[in-house]
Amino acid sequence: MENEIENTIYNLETEIYTYECLSKFRKSLLDSIIKSLNIPPGSNGLDAGCGIGSVTKLLAETVGENGKIIGLDISKDFIQYAKNNNQTKNIQFKEGDINSLHFNDNSFDWLWSADTVWPGPKELGYPAEDPLPIIEEFYRVIKPGGFVLILFWSSQKLLAGYPLLEARLNTTSSATAPFTKGMKPTNHILNGKYWLEKAGFKDILVKTYLGDIIAPLSENDRKALNILFQMFWGESESEVAEIDWKNFKRLCDPNSDGYILNNQHYYGFYTYTLFKGVK
Repeated sequence: MENEIENTIYNLETEIYTYECLSKFRKSLLDSIIKSLNIPPGSNGLDAGCGIGSVTKLLAETVGENGKIIGLDISKDFIQYAKNNNQTKNIQFKEGDINSLHFNDNSFDWLWSADTVWPGPKELGYPAEDPLPIIEEFYRVIKPGGFVLILFWSSQKLLAGYPLLEARLNTTSSATAPFTKGMKPTNHILNGKYWLEKAGFKDILVKTYLGDIIAPLSENDRKALNILFQMFWGESESEVAEIDWKNFKRLCDPNSDGYILNNQHYYGFYTYTLFKGVK
């Protein structure tokens, strides 16, 4: 029992550490995205799937002291962390499930949801395999004339000089997760325009934003990239050729002489794709 508690604490600390690193890593891009959206000052918004609240805080700065943001997440631990670390006067953090929002119809001027509506098996921790009921729930709680903003990490190029290796690594199950064999093509994140149309949204806008990763890298950038290397490809050994796995380890292991992040000319990028719809 004691070991189980220790493992739970360790896993939570590791998960929060990951969120912290990645939040700092992508802050500049997400901040520029938010500023480009002309979210009205003084408006009332919902951050659906707020995680540890880092982006909620950026949204709160955008609406100003006369606005109000509710940050919602299914994890009580994330909500507690958000309250302890990202609370401001115009933010309320609440525990809740995006599949069933406990808010009245027409409650919000807008709704933001970043890296949350990932279609995938619920038993693996994803909110739903079919995203449409979630998008319909978003539609319900937005006021007429209000808008939804759904955002996903949509691509990356991290192994400059090794395009064939990166392409092969990107065919593995961990790289394409949570999309798996047998899932409907319409449930892939890049079909977000379809989801919004089916849910009743109009005036739909789709835009992809790019974040540059340029050496010299900060300590946090290096930590975040190491997390991403493992997240995308760290479990891929059984799905790639032996030589590809050896090259991956050579390039992505911080203890390797060929560690790619030690390249003083390193460059990579990642993208976020935004889907906006008006009720």
